[in-house]
Amino acid sequence: MISELTAYSKRIGKHHEFLYLPYANWNQDPLSSYGVKNVRKLQAVSRKYDPDGVFQILVPGGFKIFRKGAVASGHDPSEL
Repeated sequence: MISELTAYSKRIGKHHEFLYLPYANWNQDPLSSYGVKNVRKLQAVSRKYDPDGVFQILVPGGFKIFRKGAVASGHDPSEL
């Protein structure tokens, strides 16, 4: 359904890449819609205030900013 709706919105010229985090499906990547610059800023804040990666590693669920595939960041969760 999501792929059909995305194709339709593109066809009618109303598609927008931004995905609202609370409404994103588990198989979507809402963080990539924030843009590389913004994701890198989130990652820098995470490193500063959560250097041990507690919220990235120990908190279950959610979209992790250091997960593999997260916005061409060049970072991996193991770097925390």
